[in-house]
Amino acid sequence: MCLRSWWWILVLLTVSCAGQRSSSDVLGGRDARSELFRARGDAAIETKQWALAAGYFASARHMEDSPTARWGQVWAEKRASSLEWAKQFEGSVLALAFSPDGRLLASGGYDAVVRVWDVEAGAQVAELKGHEAELHAVAFSPDGRWLAAAGRPGALWLWDWKHGRRVVLLSGHTDVVRGLAFSPDGEWLASGGLDRTIRVWRIRDGAEVLRFTHEDIVIAVAFSPDGGRLVSSSMDRTARVWDLTARRELHRLTGHEDKVESCAFSADGERVMTASADRAVRFWNARTGALLDVQRNTGALSAVAIDAGFHQLVQAGWEGRVQRVDVRGGGEVLERLDAHRTFVMAVALSPDGRTFASGGMDGVLKVWSRPEVPPDVLLRELPAWPEVLTSVGPDAFVSGGEDGLRSWSVSSGGELRSRLEAPDAVGAVAVSADRRLLAVGTLKGEVRVRDVRSGNQLMVIPAARESIRALAFSPDGTLLAAGVAQDVVLWAVPSATQVARLTGHTGKAWALAFDATGQRLASGAADHTVRLWDVARGAVIRVLEAGDRVRAVAFLASGELLTAGMRQPIRLWSPDDGRVLTSMDSRTVGVLSLAVAPQGAFVASGGMGGEVKVWRLPDGALMGEVPGLQGFVSAVAFSSDGAWLAAAASDRMFLLLGFDAFAHPPPVEPNLTRILRRHGLVWDDVRGVFTLH
Repeated sequence: MCLRSWWWILVLLTVSCAGQRSSSDVLGGRDARSELFRARGDAAIETKQWALAAGYFASARHMEDSPTARWGQVWAEKRASSLEWAKQFEGSVLALAFSPDGRLLASGGYDAVVRVWDVEAGAQVAELKGHEAELHAVAFSPDGRWLAAAGRPGALWLWDWKHGRRVVLLSGHTDVVRGLAFSPDGEWLASGGLDRTIRVWRIRDGAEVLRFTHEDIVIAVAFSPDGGRLVSSSMDRTARVWDLTARRELHRLTGHEDKVESCAFSADGERVMTASADRAVRFWNARTGALLDVQRNTGALSAVAIDAGFHQLVQAGWEGRVQRVDVRGGGEVLERLDAHRTFVMAVALSPDGRTFASGGMDGVLKVWSRPEVPPDVLLRELPAWPEVLTSVGPDAFVSGGEDGLRSWSVSSGGELRSRLEAPDAVGAVAVSADRRLLAVGTLKGEVRVRDVRSGNQLMVIPAARESIRALAFSPDGTLLAAGVAQDVVLWAVPSATQVARLTGHTGKAWALAFDATGQRLASGAADHTVRLWDVARGAVIRVLEAGDRVRAVAFLASGELLTAGMRQPIRLWSPDDGRVLTSMDSRTVGVLSLAVAPQGAFVASGGMGGEVKVWRLPDGALMGEVPGLQGFVSAVAFSSDGAWLAAAASDRMFLLLGFDAFAHPPPVEPNLTRILRRHGLVWDDVRGVFTLH
């Protein structure tokens, strides 16, 4: 093995030799290699190759445990599917099917053997021999008792797989069978193949009861949930829906420009999915045959599997790639896996959608598991874009915008739900430290205080005739500050008695924050300044020049002040002497919102650039960015326990990101082979890169 090969192995698998070199040489070399791995990890994230990204960032942390490397590894790990196990065979893997309970997987291929696998253990539990040639299709009966298998030359066998016994031989096809499907009641079996026919068989006696034809090879068949219809796809570029009772064609689904590789009914029987080699997945009204949606793919399709709810799709291509796709998200690719060295011939998705399998011409069967909890939730097409946002609990937020006050709740599985609480347009929200009171500033100039738990309105203050854009509670909840035009007004809670009116700004007040003691108040305004006020005396302590409009202010528990706005960096100030301690994001066009994590170790910012950025405190190091929002980010907020980071944007999108893993990243992996194995990665010594094995 060449010296270069040994060097890269040492780089990846150990750092113990680093101590043998001078400090300057080691640090310089490690930094360079860490930067290289981070750059490759960033490139893998761009293409949603999460496993590859996880490997590169883990390697970068092995060199230098930087904030960006930690962020990248967590971001990738939370999205990456794990390789549970893999098996190598002689010849191609051509057919895969999960049992109805998802605990078993059947495989068939070039060696003419049907194998049944325990999905969790990766152990073979049955081996069925006797087929004459390669197998192109396998299917479990609904009760999991029978296993159908077929291929060349056309004979279709029904197995009692537990006892390794052939039960029925169904003869009739004159060429290779490509598609198999049991009816929901398990009494019928449909098959289709190279002889251009679809045949429906009665299981109890093996009789052929129905036959339909295409103009070219039939590739796939699927029953409707009620068993009364059948959909078939073909190389004639069509899919067809058949009425089994009337024995006739109901709909001919046309529009694909190449062979239709796959078809399926949705769980409710109302939709049909077809996937074609023309790189398009189409969705149809199963009752009328009308086209509902077309989702385009970046690569050619060789095999497709979809869950019963039509939420997630697993697709494979001739180049060896397997992709997970969000059907509800308009066909957005969730993950790309370069899973095989050559053509992927079969994919299968477990009934619960958490496990999927792929088989290729490389003779490898792989079983993957996707992350159980989505790392983030993205809601699109909101009635109006949320302009302000705050947390009212560990799993609850409230937002305000033109459509009014809206509450958001997070389920245990990370699902996000929304409800409109009040219809009046909202320009500001603030919650008391104990999360009991919620202040709402309306665009009509009113300030309303609500009980968070009951939703009852406790106070209404007609503060002004123009919009309220800034609110803040004192730490003890006895004072409420509001930006009223150019002034800051303080009211006692709950009496709604005006305590003070702080004047001095020459532009509208857009941001307010009390410090942890409640003795000082910061206000940011359109006059390009931040003013620090002595709350007891109602006097200005200090004026900080920001350089442009100020849109966000926040105190840290330690007393330092964060400010941000238009065409200015995020700054961390010492309020005692007005010094800038740290500057972040110096090239930003504009920051509209800041949120400090409850533990005080991080701050999130959102602004005109369309991304959410997270910074480490107090040094201001950039941890990472949260992409996905298209418009300017109007509001960001951490949940009260820091487990979630929420963001809202002008494109009427709401993003919820699980943040706890970023706050507590895994330790540096001492043995990189462990993490590489988890993602099916190997080190390519020649090219100096990771590849998926």
